[in-house]
Amino acid sequence: MTAVTSPPNGDVRKRGPEDGGPAPGNRPAVLLRERPWFLVALPWVTTAAIIALQEVLSRVGFFPPEVPPFSVTFGAAVQLMLTGTFWVSFVATVQQLAIGLIVGVVGGVALGVAVGAIPLLYRLLHYVLDFLRFIPAVVYLPILILVMGAKPETAYVLAAVGTIWPMLYQTYYGVVGVSPILKDTGRVFGLTRRQQLRNIVLPAVSPFMATGLRIAASHALVVVVAVQIITTVEGLGRDIAVYATNGVYPEMYALVGIVGLVGVLINVVLERTERRMLHWHASYREK
Repeated sequence: MTAVTSPPNGDVRKRGPEDGGPAPGNRPAVLLRERPWFLVALPWVTTAAIIALQEVLSRVGFFPPEVPPFSVTFGAAVQLMLTGTFWVSFVATVQQLAIGLIVGVVGGVALGVAVGAIPLLYRLLHYVLDFLRFIPAVVYLPILILVMGAKPETAYVLAAVGTIWPMLYQTYYGVVGVSPILKDTGRVFGLTRRQQLRNIVLPAVSPFMATGLRIAASHALVVVVAVQIITTVEGLGRDIAVYATNGVYPEMYALVGIVGLVGVLINVVLERTERRMLHWHASYREK
């Protein structure tokens, strides 16, 4: 906060850098203070300790033979990534994830804005939406296989179904939570409904949509891999199922780990993009 001085003559002015005050727009020093190094290193140390423990326990026979040591699994992962087959499956998985995610995000945002901005529409669809959102996306798989067959389009549809609900409800909560003062200000300035949506509602709702996107991306990845495991749709999930069926466990665990790393990478990228693009929003200024 900018300090204010009150000279004896009654002149009140803000203290700037020339008076020893903070520079305009700069964060207080306490916000710029970095975390101690041991707090930064602690998660990495914990992860390394867990890996080392698993390695030792596997070597001494604590786990069954189907659970190989981490070093064996890591070596299998390296060998897999040197093959063209792995990258074909990887690209197929990313493609199915991306298409389903895009369709679900667009549909979820559109529906969320609609039911949030039109109370009557929410009252009409409230029970239907609540009923449908509690049905896991994978439950629709047998129906889609009967209708569409086991093909990539099935994964697209199911990924979109798994994605749409987090986006819909996060957007809805954001729209209904927009300050009435902002809405009244828009009306006072004569903004049309479309202008209010573009200049007031969507900027205010953007943090909710960003959170919904991160949740939706993880849902989409889970659904896509599950579809590939259950069906013959090309992707990392199908390869996991094939290796498990044939008893090739190091490669199976390697692919499971790679899928997990893909999920972590997606979350990190989305989180950093969110902070960069929404730096102007009050909820991100002190992060």
